[in-house]
Amino acid sequence: MDENMQKFGQFLGERGRNQFVILLNLFMLILILYFAVSVLKLWGTRPTGELPRQLAVAGEGKTSVKPDVAVFTASTVTQASRVKDAQAQNTARSDAILYFLKKHGVEDKNLKTTEYNIYPQYQSSFPPPCIPPGPCPLTTVRPPEIVSYQVRQTIEIKARDLGKADDLLSGVVASGANEVGSITFRVDDPEAARAIARKKAIDDAMAKAQTLAADLGVRLKHIVSYSDESVPPYPPPYMVNGLAEAKGIAAAAPGPQVQPDEQEITANVTLVYEFR
Repeated sequence: MDENMQKFGQFLGERGRNQFVILLNLFMLILILYFAVSVLKLWGTRPTGELPRQLAVAGEGKTSVKPDVAVFTASTVTQASRVKDAQAQNTARSDAILYFLKKHGVEDKNLKTTEYNIYPQYQSSFPPPCIPPGPCPLTTVRPPEIVSYQVRQTIEIKARDLGKADDLLSGVVASGANEVGSITFRVDDPEAARAIARKKAIDDAMAKAQTLAADLGVRLKHIVSYSDESVPPYPPPYMVNGLAEAKGIAAAAPGPQVQPDEQEITANVTLVYEFR
């Protein structure tokens, strides 16, 4: 019995040593493979000293579009010795302007109050002049006193029917506006025009790239980057002065004739090609 146990222990010992040797060899093999892969990665990313074979070209495209929206402001300015009287007068004028605009088809969504301010009006009192040789009383300058209040309210109007712009300008003044701000003509949806200009700019850049590649004797492969440097145009203002006096409502002069000019939309793009 003891002899059999001894032989079994020797068998296990030899088997365990063999398994250990096999595991050690596998571990070394994995370690060698890991080291080899790391070296290959470093070799593949080493700096070669060669610059990227790329070609950048810029393109420009233009298109013209006629504005379809006019935006202008109408202000009412009133003044009275009591603030509530100045407010009441201003409200009456503003309500008359809004009534006129809505009556002529301007919807609420195209009307916006951009300013409502109350300004106290001050007056300074100075002592009477002292005439020699008489005695001059010791007087001091009193601080300015509020003598009245000025109320200013401004409404921004968006006219979507340019055919009514002239009548709206005259009508707001006749309804009580003291001041009419500058008109700006805009394109309500400029994206369609920008897309046309951008397409022309891309075609222009591609044509330049083909010409340049032929001159350099290289072949274009594909576009690796694209950038759009287009800046939306700022609509130029059309100056219109107020046509009514501060205390009058009716305007005797005829309304202005405004004609919007076409707006030019420009797109600028840059394409970067890889070549060989």
